[in-house]
Amino acid sequence: MDKAGFGILLDGIISLAVERSGGKLEAGDIGIALAIHDRPLRVVDPGPLSSILSFSYRCDVPVYPASVVKLFCLHAFTAFEAMGRFTPNDEDRRAARAMIELSSNEATAFLMGRLTGAFDGPCLDDDALTEWLRDRHGVQDWLTGLRKPEFRDINVLHATYEDSPYGCAYQARSRSPGNRLTARACLALMHDIARGASSSPGWMMELMDRTRERQTFAETGIPPEGDQVRGFLGEGMPESTRLWSKAGHTSWTRHDLVYAETASGRSFVACVMTDSRWSAADTTLFPDIGRLIHEAVLEDGHNQA
Repeated sequence: MDKAGFGILLDGIISLAVERSGGKLEAGDIGIALAIHDRPLRVVDPGPLSSILSFSYRCDVPVYPASVVKLFCLHAFTAFEAMGRFTPNDEDRRAARAMIELSSNEATAFLMGRLTGAFDGPCLDDDALTEWLRDRHGVQDWLTGLRKPEFRDINVLHATYEDSPYGCAYQARSRSPGNRLTARACLALMHDIARGASSSPGWMMELMDRTRERQTFAETGIPPEGDQVRGFLGEGMPESTRLWSKAGHTSWTRHDLVYAETASGRSFVACVMTDSRWSAADTTLFPDIGRLIHEAVLEDGHNQA
């Protein structure tokens, strides 16, 4: 795909979004990042994202990431273990699986405490809260220290919650910026995991593999617990395309980050982020965006053949 080809795809996505939402989801509410490969990333490593051709639209605009931030928490989990900074036990691994497979908020809050030593708890006085926040920055400080240009302007500090944080975690919201990610940062992380350039990439891919979710739904017609396919990009892709993903959703956001391997042998990483109450409530747009991206990837492959 060249720049013109991506422009056609982008125009199609934005036109679809504006038309379907009646103008409630506009071009300025969407961020997209995409990288396409002739072969599976798990087989051929093309190098870091900065060294390959990728396409994007508003990809450097930081937005509240919802549950997509959980993949960055898992990234810290595996890296801290590799560095000897964190020694996970069976309960930690059970929590990590729930955090990614089921998108569990409870598991995320538990692991943010385990990784930083700053656990959720009762309200603290000013001095104690300052110390708690200093510890809680452990994951973000590590991400900053990597000096990856794609990770500029992100913030991974808070856990995720069903309704609201409480106690010191609630106090922290008024003392520190909220979680923020960009589509480019998400694309770079998934790219590195899929090509095997992160710590424990095989385990991370296992947790993101949506094969079982898709099979369960195909057999029963019932969305499985923590379903991250229905209402997201993967729903619009054929069953023959393998899918690994981490989705995020709140009352005002809907995001999806996917790595996909098509039956043709081509693969791609895509991140779509929307900041809109309309897209948060809608479950039809993202599958159609996934279909448009998938079709564009295959068409580009045919054009190159």
